[in-house]
Amino acid sequence: MKGYPTELFLSNKTKVLVRPIEPEELESLHKFYLKIPRHDFIIYEDNGSEAEDPERAYYIGGNIKVVQIGALINNDIIAKGTLQSEGLYLSNAAEIKLIVDPDYRNMGLGSQMFNLLLFEGLKLGFKKIIVRYSSENRHITKILNYYGFYQETMLNFYVEDTETNQKEDLIIASFDLENWQRRFEFYNFIDKS
Repeated sequence: MKGYPTELFLSNKTKVLVRPIEPEELESLHKFYLKIPRHDFIIYEDNGSEAEDPERAYYIGGNIKVVQIGALINNDIIAKGTLQSEGLYLSNAAEIKLIVDPDYRNMGLGSQMFNLLLFEGLKLGFKKIIVRYSSENRHITKILNYYGFYQETMLNFYVEDTETNQKEDLIIASFDLENWQRRFEFYNFIDKS
């Protein structure tokens, strides 16, 4: 993938390497998933409770995950982000999924990874980016507000944690990459990064 590997810096100046995740890294990916609170997975199909096999990690329903990147420190995955069009049924739209190790949250990593995934979506010609998230997720809400994502809908009590029977709202937000004003602001942000 062009432009990778690339380096990012956390707010504490720790250097992080970002690059595509390869099929032979599934053991490392599983190790990463074990650090993530189970609750963080309840809205995602690719649940971390079991090790993903290469087929599951890269293909769901016959559609390829467009971009799959990981952030690593000393070869340990500390964040995973995907840009994928599977399940959306629109060729001009993609969904961003992003999970960050709890030990590395609130250090700017999620924002920087999100920025890279948005940029990949722009380069690949997607017109709309979708994000699904729980109403309880303050981290992603902050990022989406920064970029100007628009809340398309909220499905009340749609997501259920099968172990606790707790129900939460599912929010679907979108970002229109064709809007030139937003695109200009996005490029300005990238130039300053």
